[in-house]
Amino acid sequence: MQIEAAIFRKPHDPLTIETVDLDKPMAREVLVRTVATGVCHSDLHVVDGVGRWPLDRPIVLGHEGAGVVEAVGKDVTTLRPGDHIVACLSGF
Repeated sequence: MQIEAAIFRKPHDPLTIETVDLDKPMAREVLVRTVATGVCHSDLHVVDGVGRWPLDRPIVLGHEGAGVVEAVGKDVTTLRPGDHIVACLSGF
């Protein structure tokens, strides 16, 4: 599946809108059609070049969002396509 996403490539450079290929969800993954997403301070740290991880590859920012489940992996039992969700993906 192809989508369009705002891609971050380098600190202080503008994001670019690009076509990105998405795989089908793996066993424990959920594919969500994002309806809204926020840009929080951790995203801004990345844009400013002071994030926690190396900036050696393109990144899609916006880990806080809301949307509708489009597909689920074979091991997902608590969600199904059509469910509305709010998500916050955090790396600890």
